[in-house]
Amino acid sequence: MNVICSTLNAKYIHTNLAIRYLKAYAASEFDISIKEYTIKDPVLNIVSDLYRQKPDVIGFSCYIWNIEETLKVVSMLKKINPSIYIVLGGPEVTYDTTWWMENNPEIDFIVIGEGEQTFKQLLIEIQSSQTFENVPGIAFRQDGQLKVTL
Repeated sequence: MNVICSTLNAKYIHTNLAIRYLKAYAASEFDISIKEYTIKDPVLNIVSDLYRQKPDVIGFSCYIWNIEETLKVVSMLKKINPSIYIVLGGPEVTYDTTWWMENNPEIDFIVIGEGEQTFKQLLIEIQSSQTFENVPGIAFRQDGQLKVTL
């Protein structure tokens, strides 16, 4: 399974630690690539670069400074390849998970709160039985209904 952790930083000199923690925590079972961009990069460039990687899952780290551009990227990726699982996490999407899921149908999952263990368990479920109710700390859709596990 090809997994990418990505984010849009405010500047080139910034580094996102969250996606590195996610990668490190899941390293025993998954080979995760890290792809960082900035909010000034053209959305089409970001989308084409991510698409060329042929991902099965892309997790985005979301903050107040990158949410608008991240949602543009997510929307375009889902139009090109609807089978890519899109996972969002971070402070910008954790506080009102229901709103984000209801208003952005392109999002498949939101990881709520601290994400290392949850993200790894979500990847295990995506790869195996897809019993997402077993993953604590996510929001997802099932049979047209929004579900939140705690």
